[in-house]
Amino acid sequence: MRSPTPALADTVGAYSHAQPAAGNAPDWRTKLIICAPVIGASVLSKFALPPWGADGFGLSFPIIFAALLYGLVTRRLQFAWRRLLLFFVMLSVLGLIQVLRGDMFSMSSVALMAALGFSYVLTGRGAAFDDVKMLEFFRNLTFWIAALGILQAVLLLIGGPRISFPIEHLVPQDFLTQGYNNITPLFYGSPTYKSNGFVMLEPSVFSQLTAIGLIAELAGKARLMRLAVFAGAMIVSYSGTGMLILAVTLPLYVVIYRRWNLLLPGVVLLTAIVLLAEPLHLDTLMHRTGEFSSVGSSGFQRFVGWRELFADRLWNSPVHALFGYGAGSFMTGAAGYSAAQMSYSKIIFEFGVLGALLYFAFIFYCICSARAPLVVRVAVLVCYLLNGAYSPTVTGIALSLLLWPGGQERSVDEEHRARVKVDAHAT
Repeated sequence: MRSPTPALADTVGAYSHAQPAAGNAPDWRTKLIICAPVIGASVLSKFALPPWGADGFGLSFPIIFAALLYGLVTRRLQFAWRRLLLFFVMLSVLGLIQVLRGDMFSMSSVALMAALGFSYVLTGRGAAFDDVKMLEFFRNLTFWIAALGILQAVLLLIGGPRISFPIEHLVPQDFLTQGYNNITPLFYGSPTYKSNGFVMLEPSVFSQLTAIGLIAELAGKARLMRLAVFAGAMIVSYSGTGMLILAVTLPLYVVIYRRWNLLLPGVVLLTAIVLLAEPLHLDTLMHRTGEFSSVGSSGFQRFVGWRELFADRLWNSPVHALFGYGAGSFMTGAAGYSAAQMSYSKIIFEFGVLGALLYFAFIFYCICSARAPLVVRVAVLVCYLLNGAYSPTVTGIALSLLLWPGGQERSVDEEHRARVKVDAHAT
């Protein structure tokens, strides 16, 4: 008799045998510690304590460090020793470079890099709150934020920006994280605004969060209604950064899970998007591909402008190319250039090629060695490259989704492959 077809990588069902024993069940404090970074990076990301909000520092980092300290004190978090060793090697070499260079550098920038790097070396004790539970929490959290983004777009049609952006209009500016494009029209003078899900810092961040949520859902239960909500949220965000995450991860998902049957529906969906581009204002999003050649545009500053900066100030000086200009020097060095502070441009400019190799080796190892599905890890890694090196959003997602949940005997992908093999034999 043929066995039922297994749900698409149903993480909860697939790993029911791997649940911790009753005596090791997580209490609410453990759950709160591990979930706190992504909550701070999403639901609470717009809020800040004065006067730090004016400088762009919201509640995300304070929440992360408070959870970190409480987790260490209560022994609910412990060190992942390989990550810790690599962290010390990276920090020692980068610190030594700053001292031996003899030039000025920012101690506060070094301290922030060290503090964020230290948060990457922690993990939950045992399987108290593992990858499976965290994936389910993340899927639920991002689904509701995506649904809020669609609701926000509907409210914009009904009542205008004051109703659809209540936080920006009702909360005093001193208690908001400033320096972000919270309220962004589709184009100059447009009555249509990009959704940010009410709570996210800006539409591009909302788009990236929903893209990772969509990938997490595909690697889990793949509920069609939720996938539709994620897709709708990305449309009303009118941001290309989430699309870039999907452009990398969706083909990888099809190959890993052998979902060749999705190719035809994918072509049909793309055709429908092209046909409906004008009524849905998607033509504006498609036209943004021209930004890569338009000096001063967001796309040019993020992905192109750094090349001119590096050609003028880095590659023609072997010492600076190898060791950089020093921590915290990017903003001053990039003055007069149309170059945004991305993770790769900042780290290479400030620490040189040598320092960047060590820094990214540490970050890549931490993210890639996590036990979440491979497509989820790649999605977070792409998101990391699309933002600043010390982005609170990416840090919160990486800590809660990948690094802080307790380990399992086998990774999520290994568990899924094992289940598929068992079902194949049963068939």
